[in-house]
Formats: sequence, structure tokens, C-alpha cells
Amino acid sequence: MPKRNNKFDFDLIVIGSGSGGGVAANIAARKGKKVAIFEKEHVVGGECPNWACVPTKALLHAAHAYQTAKHGDRYGVKSSNLGYDYRKVRQWKDLVVRRTGTHNGDEAFAENGVKVFHANAHFINPHEISAGGNRYRAQKFVIASGTHDFIPPVNGLKETGYITFRKAIDLNRPPSSIFIIGGGAIGVEFAQLFWSFGSKVHLIEAGPRLLGREEPEAADLVKAIFEARGADIITSGSIVSIKKHGLKKTVTYIEDGKEHTATVEEILVASGKRPNVDIGLENAGVEYDEKRGIKVNSFMQTSAKHIFAAGDVVGPYQFTHTASYQSRIAANNLYSRRKNMIAANYSAITRCIFVEPEVASVGISEQEVKDRGIKPKIGITPISIVGRSNTSNSSTGFVKIIADQKCRILGAAIVAPRAGEMIHELALAVHKKLTAQDIASMVHAFPTWSEAIRIAATQIK
Repeated sequence: MPKRNNKFDFDLIVIGSGSGGGVAANIAARKGKKVAIFEKEHVVGGECPNWACVPTKALLHAAHAYQTAKHGDRYGVKSSNLGYDYRKVRQWKDLVVRRTGTHNGDEAFAENGVKVFHANAHFINPHEISAGGNRYRAQKFVIASGTHDFIPPVNGLKETGYITFRKAIDLNRPPSSIFIIGGGAIGVEFAQLFWSFGSKVHLIEAGPRLLGREEPEAADLVKAIFEARGADIITSGSIVSIKKHGLKKTVTYIEDGKEHTATVEEILVASGKRPNVDIGLENAGVEYDEKRGIKVNSFMQTSAKHIFAAGDVVGPYQFTHTASYQSRIAANNLYSRRKNMIAANYSAITRCIFVEPEVASVGISEQEVKDRGIKPKIGITPISIVGRSNTSNSSTGFVKIIADQKCRILGAAIVAPRAGEMIHELALAVHKKLTAQDIASMVHAFPTWSEAIRIAATQIK
């Protein structure tokens, strides 16, 4: 066993028990380090398993099942008396969350030798924090404090009342109508959910299109799909004010230079996140930005060399899989010599949005390629030409592959029913610097959605 330094209560203190912190804590404990996690919530695991990714995808799965059954008559399945019990939909969501194990996560950490404290941690100095009225010292730290919702300064919003995704997953019933502020992944996924259960959906995005990080073709297609379903999608819009009218809420907004109103039952704010940096970072000598979060080098090391950071509080992506990746890097580098440190590589980070059909992407966009002075080669194929489209009666979507002049794949975007799974073939191509010919020459099973990837790759020569 390594020799303890009696000046410290722990070898490592981790602030935050989500993927950004929990992974590093367990790895360090397995190396024989004395580790503690400080978690402000009453359960461990962070947002993803408790309030975000897992419960929302469980609800979306139920919504998909309902919509599939609703249109079952197309395939000879009778659905004339179809309905739903939203209380049981919530029970399904709760079951999925319980199965993640977060509610007995303290015991799981304890079995790995990690002590958990449920308290807010605040740095007093570079090696000491205060939490729950006590002080604790550690030789090293990993900060994975996550983010909080950004609430825009809209006139009347706070007075009228609103919900965020945390409340939205626990509603007793879908609202009859809802106004969603924000057209990113969270906004469009909740638009999908509530539309599926019959809500009238209004969604406003300040930017020129939905899903601003994605390829324009994907963003435009998602907007067109929602509008075809009867949703009111406003881009390049701004809210003037929100007022209460009895049990309803009236939103006044600007679109195309004209003032409009929408009266709804509920308002959902999904306008982005801000990093949780109010933890005494100044006292620890850790540099940060209020909007972008804690500054780290490629080794996940902060300006204080004994303090590392990972997850949403760092960025550049706010995904569970990115947080886990960064946490593994931090755990390795905490106790490695400089020459053995691992650097983060974000070139093949996948992005998945669980609307219908799904949207997934990886690498850099066509515009980013051009911005780097590279003339891109593009292969794009509609999914309607593959056999799976015929057998599934689903023809909306495409595969787009972006390559350089040597046909090396730099990025890709997919809109398809299984885009979240399909994208990993192209993520591997980006990661390993494969060419379009590498993909085109590989046999793809018939009938699968992935055939569209092979066809798109054949267009790049």
C-alpha cells in the first residue's frame, strides 16, 4: 500500500459524482488511493441517470411505442381503442432510473473504497475544502461540478412561472400546450415527447436554425418534420414578454420583424447551461470562465497542477460519454509522470439527438472544413433508396459524409431511425483516419439502414 501523507485526510477528493467525477474516483480507489466524493445532491450519479439522459430517453421510448401503435393500422395492427396512461408512463421512467443503480450508488462507491459525502464543497485554499460545516484536506482533486440551467432574462418569465427538464420529466400529465424556449437538443427532444402525447408545441430559437451545431441539412429537415406535424417552430426569434392569463400563459414574441402571441398551458426553458464554478476556485488558484467553465490543458489539468477537472464544467461537449472519457484521462494523469500522460482527443466525439428520426453526427462540419481552407468532398444519400426504408415504411432522412481531397473522412451527419447506432461506423473512420473507399469497399448487410453509409461513401472519389 502507498504511504499516506498525514497532512491530508484523503489522497484524492472528487467534487461531483457524475460521469466526470465518479469514473476517476473509482479508478483512483482501485490504485489504492484514499478517495472521497462530495456530491451536493441526495443521490449520486449526476444529472444523466437521474434527471436527464436516462429518464428522457425512457419517456421518449414510451412516446415512440405510443406513436407506433397509433399508426399500426398501416401494417394490419388494429389500434382503434388506443390510449395511454401517463401515470404508468412515469412509472416506466422511474423503473428505468432505478435500474441505473444511482439510488444505492453510495453503497457501490463504498464497495470500491470511495467515501461519499452529500454536501456542497467549497475551496478554502489549494488543498482544503469546506463541506457540511467541516474541513477536509487532500493532496489532489478532480472537479466535476457540472452545470446548471441558464434562465434567460425574459420580461415576466419568473413571475409567470416555468419548468426546466427536471420538472418536465415528472409532470402528472402532458400539458395541452407548451412553449419551449431553446432549439437545441433538449428543446427538440421535449418537443418530440410532448407532441407524441398530443400537446400543441411552440418552440422558439434565437439562432437562425434549430440544432445550430449540426449540419444545415439536418437542422432544416428536423424543422420541416416538426412543422409537418403541426408544431409551431420559430427561428431567429425573440421573446418580448410573458404574462399570466388565468391558468394560461401568453408569450409575446418577434418573428420576421412582426409581433405574435401564443397562449399556452406551460413554458419549458431549454436555453442552455452554465458551468458550476461558484465553488471557491479563486482560493484554489484555478482559472475559469463564467460561461465556458474551468480552463484545462489537454491532460485535463487546471492552472493548479494538483487539481484536474472533467465533464460538463470543462466542456467543450456536455455529453455523458465525453465526461467519462475525460474522467478516465484525469485518473490516469493524476498519478503519471508527464511523459506518460494521456491527452484528450475530441476529433471523433459523436453527437446524438433522439427525435424521430434520430439525428447523429461526428467530426467537423462541411463549413468547418471550408473554414480550415480545405475544399471538401461530399457524399450524400437519402435513406429512401435502401431496402430497410421500404420494409420499415420510413423514407425521411439522409447520410452525409464529409472528406478532404485525399478522401479521408473528416465528419458525417445522419438523419435516420437508427442514426445513433449508425454514426459509430463513421466515428471509427474519423478516429482512424479512414478513407471513403475503406467504407465503400466493405460489405454492408441487407436490408439495414447502414447501407446508406456505404452508398454515400461511394460518391466520394
